[in-house]
Amino acid sequence: MKNQYNQYQKLSDEIKHEIAEYHNSVRAGSDGGSVDESMGEWFNQKFDEWLIKRFMNPGHSSRRKHFRLDVEIPIRIIDTLIESASNDHDAMEFVGRIINISRGGLYFKYRAPIEISSIIKVVIDLAGLDDGVKSLEALAMVVRADKLEENEYGIGIMFSSIYGDNREIHDLFILKNLSYYIYSESSG
Repeated sequence: MKNQYNQYQKLSDEIKHEIAEYHNSVRAGSDGGSVDESMGEWFNQKFDEWLIKRFMNPGHSSRRKHFRLDVEIPIRIIDTLIESASNDHDAMEFVGRIINISRGGLYFKYRAPIEISSIIKVVIDLAGLDDGVKSLEALAMVVRADKLEENEYGIGIMFSSIYGDNREIHDLFILKNLSYYIYSESSG
C-alpha cells in the first residue's frame, strides 16, 4: 500500500539527509529503487538507532531498542487473550491514558495492576491527534506494572502483533510526530 500520510518532501532536512545517504549507499551500483522505497527501508532499519544516537543524553545508558515519544492519548483494552492468574475481565473496555509510545510498545496509566505476561488486545485512538490517522488495534504482552499512586498503576506493554494497515498507521504516526519533535528541537 502506498504511503499516503507522509511524503519525503515534508520531512525535516535532517531526516531527508539521512535518507538520501542511505539511498545512495544502498542503491549505488544498482539500477533501482525509488527514494520512497529507501525512506521506508531506512525507517524500518535505521530510524530508531539514529534517534537514540542523536537524542539520548550523553552518559545515560539505556537498553531501549526504540526511541520513546511522550504523548497523551486514549487507549482501550478490548480483550485478554491469555488470562492472568487473577480475573481481569472487569478491565475490558477500560479507557486509560498513554504516557509514551514507541515502535516497540507503550506505557500507560490504569486504575489497577495487570499481571505481567498477560496478552491483551488494545485499541489506540490516534484520530484526535492527527486527521490523517485513525485508531489502530494491536496485540501486546504486559511487561511492567508499577504502582504510581493509590488506585493508579503504570503499565508497560510490548507489541507482539500489529497487522497490515495498522502497522503502517503506527509507523507513520511515530515518524510524523518524531519528525515534528526533531524540527521543534532544532529550531527552538
